[in-house]
Amino acid sequence: MAGRYVTVRGVGAYLPGEKIPTMEIESYLGRIPGNDVSKCCRIIEKFAGIRYRHYALEKDSGRLLEDSPAMSAKAARIALERAGIDPGEIDLIITTTSTPPFLRAGLAKEVRLALGNDGCATYDLWGACTGIQQAITLAVGGLRSGLFVNALLIGVELPSTTGRSENYAHCHIERHDMLLRAALGDGAGALVLSATDANAGADGVPYTLTGTEGDTCSAFHREAGGSSLPLNAETFACGLHHWNHDFARLRQQGRVYFVEIVERTLDALALTIDQVDHVVPAAANFGYFRGDEFVRCASPEHRELWEKLIERIYTNFADVGNIPSAAIYVALNDLYEQG
Repeated sequence: MAGRYVTVRGVGAYLPGEKIPTMEIESYLGRIPGNDVSKCCRIIEKFAGIRYRHYALEKDSGRLLEDSPAMSAKAARIALERAGIDPGEIDLIITTTSTPPFLRAGLAKEVRLALGNDGCATYDLWGACTGIQQAITLAVGGLRSGLFVNALLIGVELPSTTGRSENYAHCHIERHDMLLRAALGDGAGALVLSATDANAGADGVPYTLTGTEGDTCSAFHREAGGSSLPLNAETFACGLHHWNHDFARLRQQGRVYFVEIVERTLDALALTIDQVDHVVPAAANFGYFRGDEFVRCASPEHRELWEKLIERIYTNFADVGNIPSAAIYVALNDLYEQG
């Protein structure tokens, strides 16, 4: 089986409900007393460029209309139909989410059942924005080795459920809580990858790179809710279950690291940035890529790469917001539908 290629057979996405303007989010998520949502809305629209997002919630009541397995299955069916593959032909499902249906592994299994697949390998990842890269790397390895033939990769998020007013300790609301609440949206996306004979044509996934580097603590996490600090009345009252999000650090360090990763990829493939049509990053907001701070501190070589890189970035952040695990899937689906 050595030397098998991988082809991208289909892509799909699903966004629940209608586009929700920034000023209407409280109609779905509820109001947090003492916090000026209009100010946060202006910041989100001005600096992140987000004007709309989607929620799988009923307006006013906040009732959940569909869960992450249901949204995943809808995106998957679109990708499978475009791929011309029956759900029963899938022998690997990898899902990524930070909002699983239950507090245990099992989203991939729930999707398998929803699609009517009798049985296949199911893996659950928690990589959020990096989940698609992790999923592609694992799937490609399995497909090239001959372990699998057809892989279904899914990213899905339902941050609206945790963004409801009653899920916050109101006396511990921070600025980043309000900004995240306005920035995040619901949605799902899927890719179908298949193994082919090496003589059948070009490889659809010529290179993957995944890993973790650095020696600093996480810039984006929840302190309470895991085994080290379980969620209880005390940790809830202290707001320790809120997302910790270091926007400044991600902005300052992320730009530099992003360029380095692109540079590594281009070097590995012996390509130049001029040969690239699109760069599709996760959580691609417009403010992040303005890059004035980056240009001031970057080397001349990285500055030149950055200037060409930002011309090729594709982002649909304005219309869908940040859907962490699904962001790239949804963007790829947009590109596909645009031809």
